[in-house]
Amino acid sequence: MAAVTDRRAGILRIIVREYVETAAPVGSRTIHDKYGVPASPATIRHEMQALEEEGLLEQPHTSAGRVPSDRGYRMYVESLMGQADLPGDEKATIRHQFFQAAPELDEWADLAAGLLARSLGLLALVSPPRSRELQVKHLELIGLNEILALLVVVLREARVLKQLVPLDSPFEQAELSVLAARLNERVSGRTVTELRREPSADDVTEQRMIETLTGILNEESAREAAVRVEGVAGMLGQPEFQRDHRGMLDIVSLVDQRATDRVVPPESLGGAGVSVMIGDENPADELHQCSVVVAPYGDQADMSGYVALVGPTRMRYGRGVATVRYLSGLLEEMMDRVYG
Repeated sequence: MAAVTDRRAGILRIIVREYVETAAPVGSRTIHDKYGVPASPATIRHEMQALEEEGLLEQPHTSAGRVPSDRGYRMYVESLMGQADLPGDEKATIRHQFFQAAPELDEWADLAAGLLARSLGLLALVSPPRSRELQVKHLELIGLNEILALLVVVLREARVLKQLVPLDSPFEQAELSVLAARLNERVSGRTVTELRREPSADDVTEQRMIETLTGILNEESAREAAVRVEGVAGMLGQPEFQRDHRGMLDIVSLVDQRATDRVVPPESLGGAGVSVMIGDENPADELHQCSVVVAPYGDQADMSGYVALVGPTRMRYGRGVATVRYLSGLLEEMMDRVYG
């Protein structure tokens, strides 16, 4: 594609922003009268025709108005949008909400999904951070009666697992605390793979606890991480999906079927920062009329999650990119606080 002149780039920027706000094709008269472009409507029409020939605009019907193509949106995001950021007071409000929430990563993921969905009126997906392999931070044993204890396991990723464990003989709480201290010496900082390689404990009760712990970790590893999804109602309110209910149902079905890896494929999380997939760039056919803005957070080699925004290609990219970037950075900061 040939280089776009400054005037055509300016017209494309105006058309993207106007179409995003109004959902109506943009004509030369609007560009001239509303935005004060220093060219006649006839000249603007000529430039719009050139942008259409370059594949950056489309004419949806016989009116003189144009709408951005996927390539036009791509050029806007990469070259015309400018550096997107949230206002300082909005950042402060978001931070305050996170620090008021319970200090749990799953709670923060719920909060991030809700904030993102409400901010844009679109579909938000937030994956809580998950380790490639679960790692024990520490455990506790709480006596419920003389022959029944509650095993409480705290994972490195700040999740808590619990399991009732019958005891072969009566134990006082003080004895359970001593047993928990011995167990922590063996299991703290270990993964389930490392625990399997450990030699059996001489004490029968201690070995039973280790076997119970290994079983809990295996069970938890097999569970799919529950991606937080918010904003279905907001998406239904978008003009594109008011006209195309089938398209919206297809998108919702991806989420309902836990096929979120088709919405946010792992390869989109390979780099740092925010990625934007527009239209046909999305691997899932159901998303070819949509854009996905996504950013990973955490340590990709160890424990990570993601923040993603899904909406029609006619979305507020600047605000979407800024909000996804800020929330992913904030979640990473919160992770550092938990694990620091």
